[in-house]
Amino acid sequence: MSTPVSNIPISIDYTGKDYYSLRQELITRVQNRIPNWTANDPSDFGVALIEAFAYLGDLVSYYIDRNANEAFITTATQRESVLNIAQTYGYTPAGYRQAYADITFTNTSDTSLVIPEGSIVSGDVAIADTVETVYFTTLAAAVVDAQVGESVGTQTVLASHGRPITLLVNNANIYGELIGTSTGLPSMTFELTETPVVDGTVEIYIQDGDVYSKWTKVQHLLDYGPTDLVFTVTLASNDVVTITFGDGVSGAIPVLYSEIRSKYIVGGGELGNVDASVLTSLYYLPGLSEGETTAIQSAITATNAEVAVGGSNPEPTDQIRLAAPLLLRSNNRAVTLQDFSDLSLGVNGIGKASASAAIWTSVTIYIAPTRTSTDSDLQPGLDEAGSPTLEYDRLKSDLETFLQDKVLIGTSVTIAPPTYVDGIITIQYSKLPQYTTTEVETTIKIKLLTDFGYTGMNFQDTVYPQDIEYSLAQVPGVKVARVTVLHREGDSGLTNLVGDANEIFRFQETNISIGEL
Repeated sequence: MSTPVSNIPISIDYTGKDYYSLRQELITRVQNRIPNWTANDPSDFGVALIEAFAYLGDLVSYYIDRNANEAFITTATQRESVLNIAQTYGYTPAGYRQAYADITFTNTSDTSLVIPEGSIVSGDVAIADTVETVYFTTLAAAVVDAQVGESVGTQTVLASHGRPITLLVNNANIYGELIGTSTGLPSMTFELTETPVVDGTVEIYIQDGDVYSKWTKVQHLLDYGPTDLVFTVTLASNDVVTITFGDGVSGAIPVLYSEIRSKYIVGGGELGNVDASVLTSLYYLPGLSEGETTAIQSAITATNAEVAVGGSNPEPTDQIRLAAPLLLRSNNRAVTLQDFSDLSLGVNGIGKASASAAIWTSVTIYIAPTRTSTDSDLQPGLDEAGSPTLEYDRLKSDLETFLQDKVLIGTSVTIAPPTYVDGIITIQYSKLPQYTTTEVETTIKIKLLTDFGYTGMNFQDTVYPQDIEYSLAQVPGVKVARVTVLHREGDSGLTNLVGDANEIFRFQETNISIGEL
């Protein structure tokens, strides 16, 4: 007598979504219906059919998981997904930021010469197996005195990484590159042709008869009416910048057939953090004839005596994951100190923020710029003398503008730079025998400077010796690591580093002592 087939449905294990789990589930289900089928022969057509279904199920399960992951900012793996979600939160990630360098011009002629504002100096940078030319544009005119005897004339001016699009595009006029013509449709988008584009430099001009009207860049079109001449800027994961206009309800639509032109700076990023003496070529002098340019180039030499600083690539994905939900949580208004801090992170280029107040009507916000793990400047936002940099001043101005309509009436806000506090540390360790002392100590130092470097620290952090010991325990070759000294510069002993609202701790190589137990 044959075994009766059960009418009880077989429960599928929905946690088994890979090929082998699905294959086994299908075999078990078939065998429940056909007990005599063993599925032991790989050449069996039934086995081949089940394996085909299992393969398809594995593939479908993969895409289902990926779609689910890409729908949430905490689990999305594709940068484009994170950017899109952040945009729905009202958060605009930072793009390419410019590096700045002091350019010193030297005059060996017997005539005083003027280097116009907007002049461009250049230099070559080796990256892997390629050589790229970087361009810096002067931000002020330089009057370089003539050489007197053996004393040459010199003048130093500040320059920023990048050059105007008008020098790169043949059809560009004084209003910039022609990026398109209006179709009169709602929510038109246009892409800029050149990359990378320096964050905050995009200007849009729309043809209005014989002249061009300058439109205003805004963060959200929804905040504006049908007659407001506004546009938004978004940076995609492939570094292409897109310009978006209104729909006639939120923001005006450019008049049908009108030309749309854009002025912007091409450059920015970590590439601009060039070493000293790299920028040596006087590439371009605006407003001068070819003869005047040649004469100046023959008499003037240029160089950057110090390393250029401040250039950074677009905001890292992990930073966006952190900052975007904070901006959403603040609900676009600053009431609590946490709101002030969270809203500050919504300004392009601000990577750290901390707010403090003795009374609610007077709030101080400390800010520091965005950096990546590959940046090497010791005190972002401050120069070697401890004074705020041009980058910091720009962030301060942007934040003041951003907070104008978000602060309670009667509350004053002061924006202040960070204070960097050096930590003194002594580490003792024992190593595994197969590793050398040099390689272990080098790796320990790199691990400390990475995990507790600028990107890993924030305002008002507390650094515990146990946290450092745990981090160093992950270093290859380290058997055990102990922190025997930890304190602020000027103090002594072994203690926790407790930061104030304006303080960011840092470790410098000269303040790290390492020895074996």
